[in-house]
Amino acid sequence: MSRFFLVKVVLLAMSISAYSQIGISSYSIHSLGISTGKERMISGELKSFFNLGDLEDTYYELSGMYNFRSKDYHQFSVGIGLNIAPFVGFDHIQSFTFPIQLEIFPLQNFKQLSFVIEIAPEWIVEGPLNMRHLWGLKYTFKKE
Repeated sequence: MSRFFLVKVVLLAMSISAYSQIGISSYSIHSLGISTGKERMISGELKSFFNLGDLEDTYYELSGMYNFRSKDYHQFSVGIGLNIAPFVGFDHIQSFTFPIQLEIFPLQNFKQLSFVIEIAPEWIVEGPLNMRHLWGLKYTFKKE
């Protein structure tokens, strides 16, 4: 039942018109993220962590980010996130995260492509405090 619900939520989210840029991030081999554009002060990101083994180990993180003013070659963001494991049950919270991101724009003529580095203190609900680090590439679709 939870898989069906997750598919419905994803299809609904894809059908809603958004007035923001959408970015797709691949964090090494560990995570895939979809985010709203960082042209506003507050943005959001949904990360999925698939590369952990069993289906029950798959979890998702929803983060709200505060974006500092973008510079020519970089932008900093800080936020708070919540990890859930929907295949275990939506009432099972994995952890709370506090991501700190640095987005680097190496090609000034093509700022849609960027390099992303993230560190995040992660408070695991049934465990210790952990320090997570991710790095990857991000492509932001141009606002039309």
